[in-house]
Amino acid sequence: MATKWQKIKIDLSGYGLNSDQKDEVADLIIERIVNRTDQGKDKEGKRFPGYSKSYKESLDFKVAGKKGRPVDLQLSGDMLAALEVLDKTSRSVTVGFERGSEENAKADGNIRGTYGKPTPDPKKARDFLGITETELSKIIKFVKAQE
Repeated sequence: MATKWQKIKIDLSGYGLNSDQKDEVADLIIERIVNRTDQGKDKEGKRFPGYSKSYKESLDFKVAGKKGRPVDLQLSGDMLAALEVLDKTSRSVTVGFERGSEENAKADGNIRGTYGKPTPDPKKARDFLGITETELSKIIKFVKAQE
């Protein structure tokens, strides 16, 4: 199965945000996703599945100085650093990874649990790309309070 373009579109209509506020909201959404992922949690706040035994025994794992927990998707740091604002309209912002990039492929493997295999494995999936309504509401409240 081909790699999917990993992005999320967040509806910001109805919040009365100006363009600068939407920019700040988008940046804070990315920051929240990265921080939550660093804590080993998915887009719903649940802990990621643990690393496989073969991965824990790999040279990459040892060189990166990884332990076992939390699973934070930070082998090199490149994937989460590549998370960006892809589009902004009057009604929404889209965040994700550059289409066709190596980081998008890494994100896709984590999100769907494919890790180079042709079919997804939901038990291995680490779906970090998203934000809850509660998180979004807190971000918008924070941005609006900055006026």
